[in-house]
Amino acid sequence: MRRHSFISFSVSVSFTGLLLFSAACSSSTDDPQAATGGMTGQEAGGASASAGSAQVPSAGAGASAGRTSSEGGSGGSASNGASGALGGGGVAAGAGSVSGGGGAHAVGGGGASAMGGQSAMGGSGGARATAGNGGASGGAASTACPGAGHITYTLAKSASPTATEQAAYDKIKTAMDKAISYYDCYTSITKSLNVSYVPSVATADGNANGSMRFGMDTTYMDYRTAMHEIGHTVGIGQASNWGSFLANGLFTGSHAAAQLKAINAKLSTPLYPDVHADTQHFWPYGINQQSEVKSEADLIAHCQMVVAIRQDLGL
Repeated sequence: MRRHSFISFSVSVSFTGLLLFSAACSSSTDDPQAATGGMTGQEAGGASASAGSAQVPSAGAGASAGRTSSEGGSGGSASNGASGALGGGGVAAGAGSVSGGGGAHAVGGGGASAMGGQSAMGGSGGARATAGNGGASGGAASTACPGAGHITYTLAKSASPTATEQAAYDKIKTAMDKAISYYDCYTSITKSLNVSYVPSVATADGNANGSMRFGMDTTYMDYRTAMHEIGHTVGIGQASNWGSFLANGLFTGSHAAAQLKAINAKLSTPLYPDVHADTQHFWPYGINQQSEVKSEADLIAHCQMVVAIRQDLGL
């Protein structure tokens, strides 16, 4: 099964370390998931999510203000690499952090970030609204972020970028900010990433050493691809003991099994009754293809499964 490789760009920091090992992801018809009618091994890209797919919180007022996670304040996503903030109110939790006053780990300013509707990221760092016009969740209730994640990144840039490079940087930043907003809201994972634009990379890849790379194909400069690759950087398919949890095409961890059971209990037609896996990927909810994301619920389930799998891996 062919894989994509994903690494992350950093705002102004270039990284020099060699990749320990990267999970490259490109779909092919021999992927285990494809054989079972499910998702292929990694973001195959392709069609965008269908109508109703989640729109991750977009940056609102102060989005270009730029505060690092350690500087605090209510600034937006910083050009110097603080990926946690998606605008005033931000994503990172903690008093004095980018989350704004009160430190409630929120992806919406005062609960105003609407999925699919207008988004206000400023405010006091309150709960994140999932209603919105045409929003993926279609509900009216507001749900505070249950996690306290703190994933940051630096996007490496040329000193004098070409128009093509600048366009890539802009797309990658948008994808990373949106992906991280979900990881910070629905996990408590802390990770620093080095993201880069490497035209020779076929799709994108992520490495446990914290590096992510996006290739020249703009199809993969997408938040769903970014979420998949972030998963690799935090241990999915990369942990040294990953293989010990594989048996007969399944991931045997008890936490992962329990989490999928909980997710399936809310569905009229579950995708799979068991957690499937290969040497680098898991499914369902691995976002191994962008088309797997049908709603915000799939993005949240991805985060929940990553958390459960990490528990099994001892991470």
